[in-house]
Amino acid sequence: MNPNESSGLLGLMRRYLFCAVCSITSLVLVAAIWVLWQDVHTLEALNRERTQEGQAMLSTLVSGPLVRQELARAQEIVQRIESNLVTESKMEENYGYFYRIQTQAKAEVPFLRQTSSELTNDGAEYKVIPFSVQATGTYEQVATFLQAIETGPKLSQIRSFSFRRREAGADSLTLTVEVKLLGRR
Repeated sequence: MNPNESSGLLGLMRRYLFCAVCSITSLVLVAAIWVLWQDVHTLEALNRERTQEGQAMLSTLVSGPLVRQELARAQEIVQRIESNLVTESKMEENYGYFYRIQTQAKAEVPFLRQTSSELTNDGAEYKVIPFSVQATGTYEQVATFLQAIETGPKLSQIRSFSFRRREAGADSLTLTVEVKLLGRR
């Protein structure tokens, strides 16, 4: 630009001062709008991200009582399992379990023996305690006895069982069961 043109522009600006101020203000505002328009896109993306986080938080808060209820139920079940574990050293309690089943099933238990437990990892909280049991009675009585072992409160695994008649033609059967009960270490 030559000096005459710049002095002409300054003269024009002095002559039309209001128009010059409006033009400069318009240019400044256009630049500000462009900057703000760029910020709006950034803020929209941030808003979408925060909305998703809020929705996830809301679903977590809504499901909170359900999670607490499930936790309480799980703790109740664990407590029930813990209370039904056998202890290898308390043989009278362990035998009492089978004798209570005997009374309910109305069968006789002429043979009951707690066998030695299997060696397990020392870090394990639980161990398996095996028992060998014989029950005699009618088919209904010994079947009820077997079902009571299987469905009783103690956690059990029946390894094997067999039925045989005590005498040919007699109603009396003998049930031999090899069962493992879950116990405390």
